[in-house]
Amino acid sequence: MNSLEIVNHRMQAYNSHNLEDFIALYAEDIEIYTYPDSLLGKGKAHLQSIFEPLFSKKSVHVDIHYQLSKDSYVINHETVSYNDNKVDYVSIYEVKNSLIQSVRFIRD
Repeated sequence: MNSLEIVNHRMQAYNSHNLEDFIALYAEDIEIYTYPDSLLGKGKAHLQSIFEPLFSKKSVHVDIHYQLSKDSYVINHETVSYNDNKVDYVSIYEVKNSLIQSVRFIRD
């Protein structure tokens, strides 16, 4: 799969609340940032601790409004819905060796 396909598979796993498929798309040492370089968390265990409760409640959904891809990068304009909240993001995914290596979220 190319970078765009991997990120879109991530979105499908997110929306179907499939934690196993979702986590499998990330590198072991995944790094999550608030743009540009404020580290929010690192590693698959960190991701699992965040998303397992959300997925078990089926309380999250993502809509992609726009995508741009170039080589190992995919940039999405997304709206994430959870419970009764909606948050718009620009997300920058870096994909190497068929796994998401880092994500940077741009928020207001």
